[in-house]
Amino acid sequence: MRIFSPKHQKLVNQCYPSGRTPDKKPKSSETSYLLYYVNSRRSKLEKVSTYLVKRTNVDLNHRRIGNVAVTLDIMHDIVEHCKENLNVFVKDFLNIMIKILTNNNFNNDVSIIELVERAFASICRNVDGAMSGGDAEFIKLYSSFEKLYFDVAREILDNDDLLLKGCIDISYTTDLAINPQINHFIPRSVMYALEKFTERYPRYSALDLGTPTDQYITKSLSKVQTRTAGLDDIYNTNADLSVKTLQAYFTTTETNKLTLAIRALLDFLERSPNKDLLQFICNGIPVQLRYIVVVLLIRHLTDSGNKADPIISLRLISSLLGSDVSIVGLSIMDMMRKILKFQLENLSNVKIVDQCRKTIADLNNKIYYRGQIADMLFELELKLQSTKGEPERAILIGDVDELLTHMSKPCIGLELFLNLAPFMDFSGKLKLFDAVDNRFSGGNLLFQLFEMITGIENAEAQKILIHLVFQKYKSLALLSGLNYFTENITEPIRAYYLYHSEAAIFLKIDNYGTQVDLKSKNQTLFSRDELIDFYSDERSNKYSKKGTQILVSNPHNLSTSDLFSDNYPQRTNTFSEMNGNRDSTTGTFSANNSTKASITRSLNGNGPTDLHSWRGLKNSAPKVTDLKRAISSPRKNIAARSNTMRGSQSVKSKVTNITFLLNELRNDNDENTSHIMTPDEDQPLVLDKNDIARSSSMRSTPPLTHLENNETNLSNAEQDNFQDAQEEINMTNQTDRIVV
Repeated sequence: MRIFSPKHQKLVNQCYPSGRTPDKKPKSSETSYLLYYVNSRRSKLEKVSTYLVKRTNVDLNHRRIGNVAVTLDIMHDIVEHCKENLNVFVKDFLNIMIKILTNNNFNNDVSIIELVERAFASICRNVDGAMSGGDAEFIKLYSSFEKLYFDVAREILDNDDLLLKGCIDISYTTDLAINPQINHFIPRSVMYALEKFTERYPRYSALDLGTPTDQYITKSLSKVQTRTAGLDDIYNTNADLSVKTLQAYFTTTETNKLTLAIRALLDFLERSPNKDLLQFICNGIPVQLRYIVVVLLIRHLTDSGNKADPIISLRLISSLLGSDVSIVGLSIMDMMRKILKFQLENLSNVKIVDQCRKTIADLNNKIYYRGQIADMLFELELKLQSTKGEPERAILIGDVDELLTHMSKPCIGLELFLNLAPFMDFSGKLKLFDAVDNRFSGGNLLFQLFEMITGIENAEAQKILIHLVFQKYKSLALLSGLNYFTENITEPIRAYYLYHSEAAIFLKIDNYGTQVDLKSKNQTLFSRDELIDFYSDERSNKYSKKGTQILVSNPHNLSTSDLFSDNYPQRTNTFSEMNGNRDSTTGTFSANNSTKASITRSLNGNGPTDLHSWRGLKNSAPKVTDLKRAISSPRKNIAARSNTMRGSQSVKSKVTNITFLLNELRNDNDENTSHIMTPDEDQPLVLDKNDIARSSSMRSTPPLTHLENNETNLSNAEQDNFQDAQEEINMTNQTDRIVV
């Protein structure tokens, strides 16, 4: 023994108690001073670690178990107190532990291996990413130690707790997952943890992809089970080490480590599939990262190098999607496309095709937005449109049917139904129509729907579909169908009578239904005036106004979106306005036989097409004397007239032209005549209706060129855009006079 030894050696040696007992502990006061000493200078720390290596070699050679135990305790304390300078001595410490594990005199001593694990755990907690990610020597020593430790814990000691503690220690290592040289210890540790967990809880080791029936672990360990327990439910610090190990690898936000752990879990489930184990662990994964499980399961399907059973992977996906495990951030459409691709690549395997279909339907168990199911059906529709092979189409149609079977409430639009319906059979069409909600986006969708129904050959299918259309869209179906079948059907067809029969039931008009049966028997169509009979009385038909407007309007100016509005583009006035009988209390018109006759004449081209049109006036050529007589006609007070209608601009323009003509005539005449009011003056001029009508003969004279040009547009009075007269034209039933 050297008399004069360096101070760092003296301080280290003073920490060791005397004697050869195996359960030695370092002296507390001497150890504290040693820690103070090594913290003072970095060079002293390096000297102490080097000396510990030499002393350990001597103690191992002389089988001094107690001294080795003291050395391991000192190493642990130095790591905890000098973590900032860990890179100075960590390699020496790993060398010491490797020598202990390789020494047959010590590696079978449980107490020594426990101290080794304790020192290693402190290193893993405090090592930084720079060493675990880039220091080649450290990585080599770390890998060697881990391999030796697992071998000793499993093969020599067969100690599950030491094995699981080593697995937990590895999870503490920063940035271990990003280093491909040592990240294989993560899946290895997870695999060890899963093996021990399933051994201790046999329920999770059984082959089970069906409905759970047994009890699970719960955070309260009670006998009452309300939901599937998870890793996040266990908070007991004295819990099973296998559970703690699983928590160390799955209850983390470090995505690289979590991904490696999930891969190990899926590999384990491929050999021993159990949906409860999958749900138990997924409940421990942070909710925002649980989607990784589904993504990796689907990747098992698309990875050509993976030899996993696709049926197991698909069923695991379905079980997870159908469970109460919350999953956010999952791209349903992306998952669906990948499963569809895999399904169409395995057309010959019926089991794979069927399971893919069920898994696609199970994607709807996690609804993330309102139009998700509609988007899925739209994706299938695109596939059907682009696929020409009959086997592929049959599979895709089966997928659509499966989605519809598991649909809880209507959630697709009519446009999607119209696109998918041609690919479906009769039962498929009915199921698809049940999935259509009662919202309507406008356009010609209902026209297309009736057109599609008209083209169906099956009489029963037509009847059922028309009935369902009325049930879903009610008055909109009535009015749209009236427009469609009136304007587009020119010969007797089955759908025509089915519509009118359903309309009669909807309106509760027995005579209407009787006429439909008679027309169907005789194979004749309804005329417009016959249909107007059923829409002429507002008391028996609350849709009379809109229905009549459809029957007397230009169908090309009427869209289905107008059916809910009172402002319809009209070709003619309604029959009530033509008759001129207005209810002063309600502001509505009542119809009578003369009204229907006038509508019929208008539809047949025998009557005026516009009540306000100049052509509706009597066409007789006025004479000059008539015009002079009109100048002196008495003015009438229009304030007392109650039944007024706003005249079209074309009529005002023609009257304006006549007044200026009369002004010209007055200037040529020496007689004192009444002053002719211009359109800009306040008081209106009263003209006799017959006199004005005769003035139409003046169209051939040069001064009336402007009037002649205006004649060409009088058939469509609403389109005139004259702005030269703003006063109202009042028409009464008592006189034949027009007030300008």
